[in-house]
Amino acid sequence: MGIEAVTFDCWGTLLFERDRHATYARRVEALAVAVCGAAGAAELGRARLALDAAWRRHIAHWEAGMASGAPEIARWALAELAPERSGEAARLAERFVRIGAEAEVAALAGARDTLARLAAEGVGRALVCDTGFTPGRAVRTLLDRAGLLELLSVTVFSDEQGVPKPHPQVFAAALAGLGARASEAIHVGDLRRTDVSGGRGAGMGTIRIRAHYDDPIALPDADAVADSHAHLQEILDARAGACS
Repeated sequence: MGIEAVTFDCWGTLLFERDRHATYARRVEALAVAVCGAAGAAELGRARLALDAAWRRHIAHWEAGMASGAPEIARWALAELAPERSGEAARLAERFVRIGAEAEVAALAGARDTLARLAAEGVGRALVCDTGFTPGRAVRTLLDRAGLLELLSVTVFSDEQGVPKPHPQVFAAALAGLGARASEAIHVGDLRRTDVSGGRGAGMGTIRIRAHYDDPIALPDADAVADSHAHLQEILDARAGACS
């Protein structure tokens, strides 16, 4: 195709969760039970407030370029709700991870076709994914369940690298795993701050896909914008033709 490699964001690009609100509610319940041994209305209300605060702290870390995940979120939530139960943090974090691994997920329409087509053309495929409640080891399980993992040669996760996108380290790790040059690679993702800025900062071409989420943030856009995976394949074809 004239392109050595394409790296992909995960959530909103290849995968989506069918009911993330239900998954979050299960985590709230897990926190309430860890603290109170019960999940009545009062316990759930307090647990939700504490988990919401911990999640906002995770987002602040992410935006500041610092990795955090289930262990930190569990620790922060317990510190907010019941500091005396801090010893339960590791067990609660594992419960958060199991809940994420059990979530109902699906591949975006056409995502598997995109990866399969790239594989058939000999183009390297990698995942570059930021993690939150669900770490890389669990996301790999979800990708496998959706039939995508076998089509990804390399998977790079922020919890395993120690930094999230847009840090160049995560993109460099993916390219190194593929043996590809940044100048001959493209990153595809749905977020301008992490995917577009990160891919561009790593010296890669960028495509923003808005099939699941159309990022409205006022930051520079990608080299091209795809409305679907079918459209993405057309853009990749055009890019390959221009490079040949």
